[in-house]
Amino acid sequence: MSSDLYFLSAKELVQLIKEKKISCVEVIQTYLDRIQQINPKLNALVQLTDPEIALKKASEADEELAKKQILKPLHGLPITIKDCCKVQNFIISKGSNGYNFLAKEDATVVARLKAAGGIILGISNVPEFNIAYETDNDRYGTTLNPYDLDRTPGGSSGGEAAIIATGGSVLGLGTDGAGSIRQPAHNTGIVGLKPTRGLIPNSGNVPSDGRGILRPLATYGLMARFVDDIALTLPFLTGPDYADPDAIPIPIRKPATSCKDLRIAFYTDNGIASPDQATLQTINQVVYALKNEIRHIEYQCIPHLKELYFLITEVFILGGDKGLGFKNLLNHLGINKPSYLVKEFLAIARQCEFSITELHQRFRRIDELRISLERFFFPYDAKPPHRPNY
Repeated sequence: MSSDLYFLSAKELVQLIKEKKISCVEVIQTYLDRIQQINPKLNALVQLTDPEIALKKASEADEELAKKQILKPLHGLPITIKDCCKVQNFIISKGSNGYNFLAKEDATVVARLKAAGGIILGISNVPEFNIAYETDNDRYGTTLNPYDLDRTPGGSSGGEAAIIATGGSVLGLGTDGAGSIRQPAHNTGIVGLKPTRGLIPNSGNVPSDGRGILRPLATYGLMARFVDDIALTLPFLTGPDYADPDAIPIPIRKPATSCKDLRIAFYTDNGIASPDQATLQTINQVVYALKNEIRHIEYQCIPHLKELYFLITEVFILGGDKGLGFKNLLNHLGINKPSYLVKEFLAIARQCEFSITELHQRFRRIDELRISLERFFFPYDAKPPHRPNY
């Protein structure tokens, strides 16, 4: 049975542990073996937990269940963490030779995953500084897509996507500002969720808790093979920690709207990257399957996506200073020979320059487009916001 464990969901594994059909030690050993089998081919995990430590934690989880009969939500399950988040006793580098940050404590989100019973098996690879939609750096090398070793799993949470897709981890913690969870999840056929900004505290980032200009966009998020596992895990990661001023004290509740009452809009082309025929066919199959399950589903062209994409790229990613801030970072870290991804980023950034006045204009336009999108989504919101009855 052990060879089949790594493709079960978190919910299924926890149920088997609860029924004492398998032990936490058996689960962790199975995943350790799986990692040894697949990781040399993929280069998805760049630091591994000492197997003896992982198995000791699994044994303690079995003893806790035997004595107290208390089952935690992720009791004894293997999880992995993206290389940009503090995990005690691991070196966090963001894929750069310029960072050698030995974490003395866990980020809040990692501490909450551990408190829920998760056992960390390793740290996953990223593109240097999390700046690309592929996963490669001079420190650890290239991560490959498990479905096609000539292709990328995406980025910047590409290591997480690759290890989860191949059954080397049940659940992964990533980060997402402009697609860094969602794009690699798409590339590897898993589930990736960027939650609403502020639900999960953003503290515990490397090199510092401050997100700077990315603050309105970036957040921790979850990756898994099953939607149910995301739904299981997200609620106990939310809530303020008195370190992130943007974390909001709003718990995750069960949906008040049933599927039968939902109105859904879907689209097939965002105007930025057109999907291939296989993707279009899959979307249409999903739409067909949902027609009898929900109240209404219709095709819509979401307005202004392309304009918003380029505005966000200019303002939040490139910065409008011709790459000066990024070059200053490289100098500060003593990086004299940037990797090819960093060189590509700088080449693009050098073409992006605007004044403070123009920056203010861009922010105003972004707000206008967000208001427009808010109005567009109103008929389709599963749970409309509280508002006066007028």
